[in-house]
Amino acid sequence: MQTSHGVTDGATVFSFLTMAILFQQKLGSSDDHRSDGAEALSLSCSDRQRSRLAAMLPSGRAVAIVLPRGDVMNPGDVLLSTCGQRLRIEAQSESLLRIGAPSTFDLMRVTYHLANRHVKAMLTPDAIFIEPDAVLQQMVQLLGASVTAVNQPFLPEAGAYSPGHRHHHGEVVALDDQMGQVGEALSMAAHRVNLSDST
Repeated sequence: MQTSHGVTDGATVFSFLTMAILFQQKLGSSDDHRSDGAEALSLSCSDRQRSRLAAMLPSGRAVAIVLPRGDVMNPGDVLLSTCGQRLRIEAQSESLLRIGAPSTFDLMRVTYHLANRHVKAMLTPDAIFIEPDAVLQQMVQLLGASVTAVNQPFLPEAGAYSPGHRHHHGEVVALDDQMGQVGEALSMAAHRVNLSDST
């Protein structure tokens, strides 16, 4: 259960922060870093682009992720908590549109028109995957493409949506700023706990 979109009440935020495990360091890919014993957290594409996130693990434990501004998470990344616990990031299945076309040229033509609208897209040799959008669906169908609703992880191409080019994600940036306040409060709470433990 994701909690990031519903955390607004001050008392609720403080209660969440005092019991959450704080992850502040990204070690990199699980291929390069030990992830045995790590719990997995499945995140949507939009949540993986955020550097401040509050969430619940499948085990029911609360976690807060506070990474350097602009840092993003990729499937397979391993995060390290302040208490030495590891968390493996996975790609959550999401509702997507699978766009197919009669020929490679037709698919390339559809790709061109989607790119011209700065649409996040996951590309495969025989299909394009985008987030649900009725206007875009109608556009590609007019271009002769077929559209099917699917549910699978969304791993769009980088480029305009890579770190440093986040101005297209106005609502994500605004939400990230809001969660930044949560992350900073969590960091201060964690420091207070550490100081009280050492005295």
